[in-house]
Amino acid sequence: MLAVPPELARRQEARLARQNMVTGQRMHDHQWLRYYPDFCGKHCCEGGN
Repeated sequence: MLAVPPELARRQEARLARQNMVTGQRMHDHQWLRYYPDFCGKHCCEGGN
C-alpha cells in the first residue's frame, strides 16, 4: 500500500470525526484510503494517478 500524505490523513480524520464515525470503524476507512490509489495504479482505473 502507498503512504498517505500527513495532510490528507489529518483531513480524513477530521471528516470522520465530523460524521461521528465510530472509532473502531475509522481503522477500516484509513486502510481503504491507503489501498485505493495502490489498487487503481496497478489495475489502470481512474483515480490512481
